[in-house]
Amino acid sequence: MFSLAIPAWGLGLLEAPHEELDESSWIKRCQNGDRDAFEPLVRQNAGKIQRLVWGMLGERREDTDDVVQEIFIKAYFALPRFRGDAKFSTWVYRIAVNHCRDYLKRSGPMPLELSEEQIAGEPPPEDKEQQDALREVRERRASEELQILFSRLPEKHRRILVMRELEGMSYDEIGEVLQIRPGTVRSRLNRARANMLRAAESAKGEK
Repeated sequence: MFSLAIPAWGLGLLEAPHEELDESSWIKRCQNGDRDAFEPLVRQNAGKIQRLVWGMLGERREDTDDVVQEIFIKAYFALPRFRGDAKFSTWVYRIAVNHCRDYLKRSGPMPLELSEEQIAGEPPPEDKEQQDALREVRERRASEELQILFSRLPEKHRRILVMRELEGMSYDEIGEVLQIRPGTVRSRLNRARANMLRAAESAKGEK
């Protein structure tokens, strides 16, 4: 089976080398059979795809790296059909959105298991190492709570929040990826934010 090797720094784990990229020339070379020409395209887009996948997978975000790999393999094999009607980044983003949706449908729900850290009301430690450890615990707990909130949102709301809040994409850019009007993007984003607030209030009531 063909395996497309994506370097670790391509997934944002290490800093990518700085170089000027002519995207269209890399695409053309790849379409003409040069496998190595796909690597710069991965470098250029892997970070935002990884963030999108992380946000969309909810409680299954431990599978992020595998899903990102699958997305770029799918993009590689679909590249001969790329005609440049949209930006390459938009095209890959669309592939990622659809792949994540299919992945979540196949995977089904997964129960969340989180251990509650009993740290509320404890006096702050005087030792610096203990303070650092306590801060790390609190930061991890905040991250887990955010994961819970994201997991309670519908997939379409997680997706649009990631695009707008994490990626800073414009309404036009989001609309191009999801193939909906900017006005629909705005209303869907407002519903997603309201849903997030309701999830946060619900979580408070459960404590």
